[in-house]
Amino acid sequence: MMKLFRKIRQRLLADNQIGRYLKYASGEVFLIVIGILIALSINNWNENQKIEKEIFNYLVNLREALKDDITSFEANISLNKTRLKGIFYILEYSGLNTQRFTELEWVDLSNNDNVSFLWEGPFPDSLNRKFLHLSFSMLGRGFGGISLNKSVINELYATGSFSHIQNADLKTQLGDYYSFLAQRLEGYAIEEHEEWANETTRFLRDKYNIFTLDISNVEDPIATLKGKKDVEHYLRYLALEVNYHCIWTAQAKDKAKDLVTLIEKEMGQLKK
Repeated sequence: MMKLFRKIRQRLLADNQIGRYLKYASGEVFLIVIGILIALSINNWNENQKIEKEIFNYLVNLREALKDDITSFEANISLNKTRLKGIFYILEYSGLNTQRFTELEWVDLSNNDNVSFLWEGPFPDSLNRKFLHLSFSMLGRGFGGISLNKSVINELYATGSFSHIQNADLKTQLGDYYSFLAQRLEGYAIEEHEEWANETTRFLRDKYNIFTLDISNVEDPIATLKGKKDVEHYLRYLALEVNYHCIWTAQAKDKAKDLVTLIEKEMGQLKK
C-alpha cells in the first residue's frame, strides 16, 4: 500500500502537478491519522475489556469473601449473645443488679433465636446447673474469634486494581466497611474487651476462689457471689463490653450484606 502511495506521489511530481500532489499528500496524511486513531481505539477497547473482565473476577471473589465474613459474624454474634445471657444469668441468680445501661442499645436476650453450638434451644428461665457452668466458662472467653477474609481487598489495593472500579458508591462503601472493621473488630477495640474479661476471671479466682473455666469444685458458686457488689461491678462492666462487641459485629454484618447486594448489582452492569 505504501509503495502504491509513493508511486502516485512520484508521478504527480513528474507531471508537475504540484496542487494535486499537495492535496493527495494531505489526503494520505489524513488516512494515516485515521488508521492510527482506529488502531488506538481498538487497542483501548481491548484494554478496557480486559480490565472489566479482571474487575468482574475480583468482584466475584470479593462477594465470596464478604459472605465468609457474614458467616463468621453470625457465629460470633451467636456465641457472644449466649455469653451475654450468661453474665446476666449469674447476676440475676446472685441477687445482683441486672438493669441495662439505658443510654445504650442492647442485644435482645429474650430468646435464643440464633441456635448456638454452645446451647441449643431456649435459654433457661430457671436455675440450670449446666447453663450455669457454661455461663462461668464463657466469662473469660476471647473476643478475637471473627475470621475476616481480607485477601481480595488487599490484592485489589496491592495491584492498583481498586482504582479501576468505576462505581464510586461501591468504592466508598468498601472503604467504610474495612475502616469499620479496623476500628471496632480488630486491634485496640478487641484488646480492651479481652483485658476486662481477663481482669474479671482473675478477680473471681483471687477473691472468691472461683476458677471460671471449671466450677465443678465449687458446691454453690451462686451462694458464694450472693449480694456481692464488687462482683456486680465486674460482671456489669463485662456485660457492657460484650454487648458493644455484639452490636458492632451486627453492624459489620449489615454493612457486609449491603456490600454483597451492591457488588452483585455492579456485576450485572459489567455483564451488559
